[in-house]
Amino acid sequence: MNELLINLYCPSTSKYYDFWVPGGLSVESLISQICDDICELENNTEIFADRDKLLLCSYHVGKALPPDMTLEKAGIRSGDRLTLV
Repeated sequence: MNELLINLYCPSTSKYYDFWVPGGLSVESLISQICDDICELENNTEIFADRDKLLLCSYHVGKALPPDMTLEKAGIRSGDRLTLV
C-alpha cells in the first residue's frame, strides 16, 4: 500500500499538521484517525464534538472529498494540502 504525506490545516485548532497515511484508506476512516490524533496531540477530547459532520477538503481537487472514496481514488497525492472543516 502506498503511503502519502499530507499537510492538514485544522481551523478548530488554527494549526497545520503533517500526517503519513495509507493511500488506500477511505476518507471517512482518515477523518476519524485524524480527529483521534489531533485530540491526543492537543490533549483535548472535545475539539471535534460532532465528527459525523466533518468534511475533508482538498486544495488540489478544490472540493470536499467523498467519504466513501479512498484517498488515491479521490486524487490525493503525497504533498497535497487538506483542510478538516
